[in-house]
Amino acid sequence: MHIPYSKLPNTSKVLIYQSDREINERELLVIKQYIDDFSQNWVTHGKPVRNTFKVSNYFICFFIDESLYSTSGCSLDSLVGLIKTIGTRFDIDFFNRNNIIYFDKLHIKLLSIDKFKLLIQPDIIVFNNLVQTKLDFENQWKIPVKESWLKRYL
Repeated sequence: MHIPYSKLPNTSKVLIYQSDREINERELLVIKQYIDDFSQNWVTHGKPVRNTFKVSNYFICFFIDESLYSTSGCSLDSLVGLIKTIGTRFDIDFFNRNNIIYFDKLHIKLLSIDKFKLLIQPDIIVFNNLVQTKLDFENQWKIPVKESWLKRYL
C-alpha cells in the first residue's frame, strides 16, 4: 500500500539501491511506473506493505513502515526481484557496491571507489547508503567523507 512520504513514521526502514550509471529522464518515467505498480500491490503474508519510494537519477529508495508488522523474507525478495527486473530492462546494476556517488561542487558524480580514493577530501559530500531509517535518511544520507565509512581512506 503506497502512502505519502510525509505520513510514514521516522522509524520507517529505508532500503537504498544505487545505480552504476546516471538514469535518464525517459528511463525514470518508466522505472517510476514499474515501482508504483509494485508499491501499490506489495504484500507481506497477505497484508499490504505500507511503503513509499523516491527515485532519482542515481537512486531508488524504498521506505517501509514496519510499525504494525514486519516485512518478511519473501516480500523483501519480491522487492529485490523488482530491482533486478528494472536493472535487466535498462542495463543498470543496482548491486555494485564498488561505486561512490558524491557532490562535485553542485553536480552529482559517480566514480569507482579506486578512482574516488585518488581525489578524496574530508569535506566532499557523499551519499551514505547505510542509513537505516527515514529519520537517518533525512539527516545523514548526505554527509562529508570524514563522517562516513570512507574516512578510512583519508
